[in-house]
Order: sequence, then C-alpha cells, then structure tokens
Amino acid sequence: MPARFVRFAAVAFGSLIFVQLFIGALLFYLLIGFSAQDVMEYYRIKSFHGLIETLIPHLLFISIVLMATLHFLAFVQTKENVDKVRLSHTLFVLFLVDQTSPIAIAQGVEIFAYLKIGAFLGFELVLGWVWMIIFTSSLKSA
Repeated sequence: MPARFVRFAAVAFGSLIFVQLFIGALLFYLLIGFSAQDVMEYYRIKSFHGLIETLIPHLLFISIVLMATLHFLAFVQTKENVDKVRLSHTLFVLFLVDQTSPIAIAQGVEIFAYLKIGAFLGFELVLGWVWMIIFTSSLKSA
C-alpha cells in the first residue's frame, strides 16, 4: 500500500473522529450536562433495558474506532512501544468505565456520576491526543 494512501486514510479517518469528538462533547453537554447532579438526574430515569439498548451499539462502534485508531498508532514511530501500550490500555479502560457507569448511576450510586464525567472527558481527550500523535507523525514521514 502506498504511503500516500495510508497518510490520506489516517487524515480522513482522524478528521471524522475529531468531528465526532466535538459533536459527542456538545451532545453530552446539551443533553446531560457536566455536573454530577445533572448526570444523576439524567440516568436515574433510564430503565435497565434502555441503558443496554444504548450500550450495545456504543460497544460495537467504539470498538471499531479503537481498532482502527490503534492500528494507525501501531505504524507511528515513538520513542518506545510502552507509550503505545499505555495509550491503548488507557483508552480501553476509560471507554469501559464511561459506557458501564450509567448502570450504577441508575441504581443511585453517586460516585459513578463523577466517574462517568471523568471517563467521558478523559476518553475524548486521550483519543484526540492519540489522533494528534498519528496526524503529526503522518506529516513528518516521507
């Protein structure tokens, strides 16, 4: 595969991810809010069935996004591969906490509202950071 195509694919996919990050953060703010009380109120009225209906498509879609992102990251030259492993593990942990914490929130466990906000923001920031690494690397390589 020519390097030019891979670079174009990385930039195109990364651009879509950045648009999604912005829209996801905006929707989170507009629909839920960024305070623990807002998060508790939003998820308290959700049924377990409703939470699962949201969780399953998110698990599928975000897993595909992470797979593509981490495959692009694998080709990036970094000082050590340990950095890539740490970023990969961080993304997966933040994603799982973000997606599963609403189940505990709906049961009234308030600490998970803080975890939800932190995991959501952390996931968005780390995913954006990974794509910045991929993008800047694609500009450096010939």
